[in-house]
Amino acid sequence: MTLRSLAMIILTVLMVIGLDLRASAEEFMESWYLSRGRANMEIENYKAAIEAFEKVVERDPNHREAMRSLGLAYEKQGLKDKAIETFDRYLAKYDDDPEIAFGQAQALEWSRYAYREKDMLKYYRMGLKRKDDSAMRLKYATHLARHKESSQEAIAQYDTVLDRQPRNPEAHRGLAKAYAWLGNNDQALYHANQARQSSRREPGDLTTLRQDMLKGREPAVEGVIGVLAQPEKPFELYGFRIGSRGKIDLTPFTTTTLEVGAENFWSSKENLAGSYISLANQVRFNPSNRFDAILEYHGAPRGDGLAYKFEYAYEGQFFSIRPGVKREFKYDSFASLAGSRSTGQLLGLARSTLFYTTVTFDAGSVRVDVTPFAGWVTAEGLSSNSQAGLDLKTSLPLWRTDQWDLSAEYLFYLTHYAENQSGFVPSTTEPLPGGYFSPQVFVNQIPRLATIYTMENKDEFSVAAGPAIQYVDQSTQASAFRLGGDAHAAYTNHLSKVWLMKVMTDYTQIADIYTRIQVSALLVYTFY
Repeated sequence: MTLRSLAMIILTVLMVIGLDLRASAEEFMESWYLSRGRANMEIENYKAAIEAFEKVVERDPNHREAMRSLGLAYEKQGLKDKAIETFDRYLAKYDDDPEIAFGQAQALEWSRYAYREKDMLKYYRMGLKRKDDSAMRLKYATHLARHKESSQEAIAQYDTVLDRQPRNPEAHRGLAKAYAWLGNNDQALYHANQARQSSRREPGDLTTLRQDMLKGREPAVEGVIGVLAQPEKPFELYGFRIGSRGKIDLTPFTTTTLEVGAENFWSSKENLAGSYISLANQVRFNPSNRFDAILEYHGAPRGDGLAYKFEYAYEGQFFSIRPGVKREFKYDSFASLAGSRSTGQLLGLARSTLFYTTVTFDAGSVRVDVTPFAGWVTAEGLSSNSQAGLDLKTSLPLWRTDQWDLSAEYLFYLTHYAENQSGFVPSTTEPLPGGYFSPQVFVNQIPRLATIYTMENKDEFSVAAGPAIQYVDQSTQASAFRLGGDAHAAYTNHLSKVWLMKVMTDYTQIADIYTRIQVSALLVYTFY
């Protein structure tokens, strides 16, 4: 081996040794600064700890422990801005540290960092991804619930807390506020009640929220009275009803109404009286979906006193649809309603069963309600009489102020019966004795004006009236166009905070067949 080669080998070995020594020195210095920083953190000498950790970060900007500890030292020293800046860099590289993520999120809650709200929410999400902390989840949900567009996400976070802590008052309180913002009063009231039951003291804001949610649905007791007059023979019918009605929400999602009373119906030849009971219940699944049920029994008729209505309703943003089925009395005559024995045998007792669907939508500025229906009518001693038709109502606003609301309305009714069963005397030549108005085709068109006047004390008067242009096609006589009428009026008087009185009058003229006048009144006491 030549001298030159030997020199090269020695030089190379010395260089390697030098590099190792230098690396060892660097590692030693880094370890020394780390130890110094740790020691100063323990004795709460945060200024010295900061100097030590800064030295480490200068040598290795990605050193995890040094970055984390430096941020904590800045925080302890009161250097909030530097702490936040350091933790931003730290969490950008290491997103698996929930303690620092939660701390950073809470630091950004300070009002001076309001412009960094998105970052605050990001750090809450980062921490929750690694650690399921209910307290932090509640804080995160509270921030989400401040904005309507993120209320649904807030609800999901509150629900996650309740999955583990079903009686957590803060979660229920937050859900109450979030649902109230979204217009879901039932859920808002439910969670407000749960929050009150789960905590020793109800916060004032929650008390106010519960009161707001209960407006319009407070328990109430009503006195009911009604009078009916239909003088034209043979469709003669008079009636009187008096009763009492109570309404209460048994749960935040249901409203139950019970009415009991007595009624009397008569004609110039007959008179029947009896009691009645009506039970109604509404179940609200959410703000868009509900189910209504009404079940009634009347003792005045000579038989078959059952009536009911079952309806499902969907209220969408642009339209609503309400399919249902109902069984109703036919109030066309004493015979059709209560049953007549004026001829010696029982006639009438007409009952209508209809399947229907009501669709409501806006066509420009015009509100449209259309209801196709089909079903049948039963009467004593007669076969079922099939019935089909269509009801239509349109409403166009004309003029509106703080006190006046004027609109134009058009009502259209089309009804078809398979056979005419309106007769009152059993006969092979006269219509069959069902006692109810049942032409094979009946068309009723009512153009009318409707107005509502609201007084300064919130009392209200409303009226809607117009002529009725009717087409009647009966099997026993020639079809013809005829004139009728239609009018409705109502007056609401707020006697006091808890007492309200409402009087309603309805006038209906069906060609030259019959004229019906109804007057009813309510006296309502509301439990606030």
